[in-house]
Amino acid sequence: MLGVLLFFSLPTYFYLYWRLVESPLEAVILALPLLLILSFPYKKFHELQLHLIFTSLGILTYLVFASLLKDFISLTSDFTLSRIWVILFSLLVFIAGSLYAMWGPKIKKILITVPNLHPSLDGFKIAQISDLHIGPTISASYVEKVVRKTNALNAQMIALTGDIGDGPVKTYRSAIQPLLNLKSELGTFYVPGNHEYYWNVNEWLGVMNNVGMINLVNRGKTILKNGARVYVGGIPDQIATIKADLNLVYEAGADCDYKILLSHRPGVAEEASKTGFDLQLSGHTHGGQFFPWTLVVRMVHRYFRGLSQVGNMRIYVSPGTGSWGPFLRVGTTAEITLIELKVKDILRPTALSI
Repeated sequence: MLGVLLFFSLPTYFYLYWRLVESPLEAVILALPLLLILSFPYKKFHELQLHLIFTSLGILTYLVFASLLKDFISLTSDFTLSRIWVILFSLLVFIAGSLYAMWGPKIKKILITVPNLHPSLDGFKIAQISDLHIGPTISASYVEKVVRKTNALNAQMIALTGDIGDGPVKTYRSAIQPLLNLKSELGTFYVPGNHEYYWNVNEWLGVMNNVGMINLVNRGKTILKNGARVYVGGIPDQIATIKADLNLVYEAGADCDYKILLSHRPGVAEEASKTGFDLQLSGHTHGGQFFPWTLVVRMVHRYFRGLSQVGNMRIYVSPGTGSWGPFLRVGTTAEITLIELKVKDILRPTALSI
């Protein structure tokens, strides 16, 4: 990882040095955030240092973007922007994006119409929480807000699609505890994401079990709703030592009326569709989280955000309920997703997002 950071950090430093620095003191000030970023692979740092690393990542992103924009305007017109404009623009965007992230999450409602849906599942509601990243930047107060908003939706089930935790369980146990208050009629289901695997997935599975989650790692559970059977299966993240087994998970609920797959990463969608699942819920991408990464994510992930059709299956990719790295949202919105199933008829479109 250090090599990757050096590869990106050194060109960034020399470019910003060239475009913004006018004194030795400014060169030193510019070097400090880059040195902080380079310390990221060394995990035994103070939490304050981690906050500074994430802040540096966010501000430097916009310093580079604003500098490139300044250069583009200078090359294509007679108008010239000052370096002070670059600095102020970067700080203002970072502050605005941080405040927007703190304000979240919002409720995103998705209506999915389903051919031949069991009548008892007409109006069935699923609340999805993903990529909450309880850790250095997501505190107990934010988690309490998520729980309060989720409970107000009165969903029949809740799905947590990974990266709920991002740090040692013992450090963030108090911030995890509000999840104990999540309430749904038929249960709350959980699959771990790559970040839980970074921080001892067995401890995260244990604590999530203790706060009432139903852990789904290569297994599933059938829930009943007025005679209709809904199957919820889950697979481990691709970095797990245990390989995901979609066929094994699917077979346990193959005869159910509606089959849902929880997969932290959306990349298994084609295989899940061919296996026979009706709906896949995923996260991981954050939708890019903040511009310009919102553009990059489209090139990396085929299903990067929102509702898509894959064969006979629908997939919904959440942009995340929290934030990773910089507590920052520019061009995306942190959300709790409320998915409602409806019987398909000629008066309804195939899918509607609100």
